[in-house]
Amino acid sequence: CRQSLKAILRKIMFHLFTLVSFLALYTSALSFGSLAFQFIERAVTDPLNYGYGPAFGAGRNAIAGLIVAFPLYLFLMRLIWKETKGNAKNLESRVRTWFTYITLVAVAGIMLGDLIAVVSNVLGGELALRFILKAGTIFAIALAIFSYYLHDLRRKAEDAFSPRVKALIAIVTVLVIVFIGYGIVLTGTPGQQRALQFDQRRVSDLQQISYSINSYWQDKGKFPVSFDDLKNQQYSYIQSVTDPKTQVVYEYRALQDRSYELCATFETDSSLSAKRLKTQVPFSEQVWDHTMGRVCFEREVQELRKDAMPSLR
Repeated sequence: CRQSLKAILRKIMFHLFTLVSFLALYTSALSFGSLAFQFIERAVTDPLNYGYGPAFGAGRNAIAGLIVAFPLYLFLMRLIWKETKGNAKNLESRVRTWFTYITLVAVAGIMLGDLIAVVSNVLGGELALRFILKAGTIFAIALAIFSYYLHDLRRKAEDAFSPRVKALIAIVTVLVIVFIGYGIVLTGTPGQQRALQFDQRRVSDLQQISYSINSYWQDKGKFPVSFDDLKNQQYSYIQSVTDPKTQVVYEYRALQDRSYELCATFETDSSLSAKRLKTQVPFSEQVWDHTMGRVCFEREVQELRKDAMPSLR
């Protein structure tokens, strides 16, 4: 009974590993394709696009997907290979066979959908070179998956690993490592990303303070003496008047006429970050460009014209 129970549990684990391996395959393929598309868009820039580079959202998710899913896939496939080596029952398992066929169909559907999206973008005015590179990426991923699983369906339990399959796995592994490394170079290390986020928070705080100072001047006809005067200011919101990392209060002082100055200490150079990532900063936000270290921004309040105010009748 114990031996039969162990055999049943082992069979269940084999099917479970098979299912998880396919999920890891889907995640790896989608992450690889997403990252490749972003590299292509960075290499072949389009002046019509104002998107952000791989440092944001999808780029980080794609890198994380490859780091987690691809090693898991290789590990599970090694276990599955051991379980099927010399074991015709596991190799010819209906569950495994059906998962393989479903995977081939799913990959074909996903790649077809991506190709349709690429063609749609070309018809919408995207550069032709981008189309060629993206379409080539889709077909390369599909070809690699189909080649391996078609070989896997045809092999016998006593067959050794094919030299072509070994070469395919080695090439894919090297490409994944290169993609992960290059993606991290573009997006920056976790420390660099955290420093960038701190600086974005500082700029956001200064923008809110600037809007509130302008509103205060409109109401009072004078500048606030300190940030404390802005606490009860209507129609304005300030998240914080202190540095999010050091908790040091931002510098503020009124200048002559209608000018005032706000100062903060930054950890990155905004122009270098934008240049490295090939991102386009909105023109309205370029007034907050900064270098590394202490930077002061001089601003001038704008008086609202009375004839521009809507009248109620």
